[in-house]
Amino acid sequence: MKANTTVFLPTWLKLCLFLITWFCFLIVFELIHILLIPEATEFSPKLHTLSTRVIGHLFQLAGTIFSVWIFTKYVDKIPFTSLGFDVKNRWKDILFGIFLGFIVMAFGYLLLENLQAITFNAYNIKAKDILYSIVFFISVSLMEEILCRGYILNQLLETNNKYVALVISSIIFTALHSLNPNMAFVPVLNLFLAGILLGITYIYTKNLWFPIALHFSWNFFQGPIFGFEVSGQTFYSMIQQTRTEDNLLNGGSFGFEGSLLATLIMIVVIFLIDRYYRKQIA
Repeated sequence: MKANTTVFLPTWLKLCLFLITWFCFLIVFELIHILLIPEATEFSPKLHTLSTRVIGHLFQLAGTIFSVWIFTKYVDKIPFTSLGFDVKNRWKDILFGIFLGFIVMAFGYLLLENLQAITFNAYNIKAKDILYSIVFFISVSLMEEILCRGYILNQLLETNNKYVALVISSIIFTALHSLNPNMAFVPVLNLFLAGILLGITYIYTKNLWFPIALHFSWNFFQGPIFGFEVSGQTFYSMIQQTRTEDNLLNGGSFGFEGSLLATLIMIVVIFLIDRYYRKQIA
């Protein structure tokens, strides 16, 4: 009989080792990035274009996938795809995730404009920048969902109540964004709620496609389409807008995610999604 060779480690220790490994591989892949593209070390505004940001983040995604693959193959002894990549009957989840992100951002933009918290200035349509933005935010959503939901939340669910696991993974998700520009109390709260929102379906389905689609759609429509900063960072935007003043209604320089409006919307959506899945299993 073949012995079970799965490496047993306490969950907290395994996650600590994993995060250290992940960080080390991020450094390794960034060094590879620099070796292949030496200009990446320069900070000239001309070089810090959307295309270079896309390339840089693709290296981060590669480092993340490699780190998770190492742990799933040699520590957990499970297939990488078992983290939640089954696409069977998941197209509705993908479409709903994209639709939900769009609806939230469109509603937020229109409401803030009608309340005169933001002002429309002009359209700035650049097909190439839209394409780069799509690739960039797909890579962001894949990286953060594979890391925070696919591996971290998945591991926590093995030994914890699903809601406890969701809260812990959301705290880690928030901490990973702690160095983002323009952080304050409301952005921290909303990043935590975003972790809950992105993980709420995973604790029931163990599938990543809805959170990946929602994460992408949320960021893409927030920044490149409706012109908000994305977690404190500025990106190309099709709609040029300005804030009448920085406040908790429009989110200030952190973007829509720094607003109390986003807080309210996420709480409502989390409640509705959780209620839906509770009814499904009742």
